[in-house]
Amino acid sequence: MKSCTKCGINKPFSEYHKDKSHADGLRSFCKACVSVYMKSNYSANRDKIIAKTYAWIEANRDRHNQKSNRWARLNPGKVNARTARRYASKTQATPKWLSENQLLHIKCRYQVAAMLNREGLDKWEVDHIVPLRGSDVCGLHVPWNLRIIKQSENRRKSNIFAVL
Repeated sequence: MKSCTKCGINKPFSEYHKDKSHADGLRSFCKACVSVYMKSNYSANRDKIIAKTYAWIEANRDRHNQKSNRWARLNPGKVNARTARRYASKTQATPKWLSENQLLHIKCRYQVAAMLNREGLDKWEVDHIVPLRGSDVCGLHVPWNLRIIKQSENRRKSNIFAVL
């Protein structure tokens, strides 16, 4: 048993994160107190933390890609679930009343983005102006909800309804 220096409650050693810098090999705050602190710190400094994360990713692109690829190899179930969820949301958001011409227009948008990626230095993606799975609003997979934008702009936009 160990007493948390934050909340003062005696808790078993399993309730503390490991930390080799301390004599007992455990952090002085319990996991619950660390969680509360981390959540409050993130909500207070969200923009700063996100900016710092993106700056690190840009400065360490190869390392980030290696970490992401390693995670994907170690978590194939999660990757498959994410891919299936994206596919399902896209197919469910494609109305049955679209004409063949409109479906062809959608296909052409993706082909143009692929062509731009082959020809240029910038990466391009097809963006849903109104996200298919937004928190406030959900759009349709229709030609007038699609646009081709740079990958960096699309990632910055994330899953938010915002016209860039």
